[in-house]
Amino acid sequence: MIEAWHLWLIAGFLLAVAEIMVPGFFLLPFGVAGMITAALSLTGMAVVWQLTFFVLGGGLFVFLTRKFFVKTEKVAHAEDTKTNIEALVGKTAIVTQLISYDQRGYVKVGGEEWGAVWPTDDGVVFDIGERVKLVAVDGIKFVIAPHGEE
Repeated sequence: MIEAWHLWLIAGFLLAVAEIMVPGFFLLPFGVAGMITAALSLTGMAVVWQLTFFVLGGGLFVFLTRKFFVKTEKVAHAEDTKTNIEALVGKTAIVTQLISYDQRGYVKVGGEEWGAVWPTDDGVVFDIGERVKLVAVDGIKFVIAPHGEE
């Protein structure tokens, strides 16, 4: 036969699992409160007191832990972390295919080859093996500059 502590344990587990699927941090504290309430229900505590403990305990856990998790989330999002191709801007690359104003070429950086362009019509040609600086991203290709320049 299902007893009250079974229901509290199931509710606590489901709330903890549901936390994974929803944004924010709200359900896990109530999941923990449900599991603690399951233990308290084994003492024979009345259902009204179990519900009271669950609601107040969950609210208290949210209050005590939310500040920490919101602060952690703000710190994580405060840094405008660059990923993928944007993370390579500013690095040095090696030209693997001739690049000039009218000819898109390729550069190798971090073991990968990327398309690259030289946006200035000044007669500069970047030969194979020359070091260049990746200064910007234009679609899926890099805008380059001579090594040592911005």
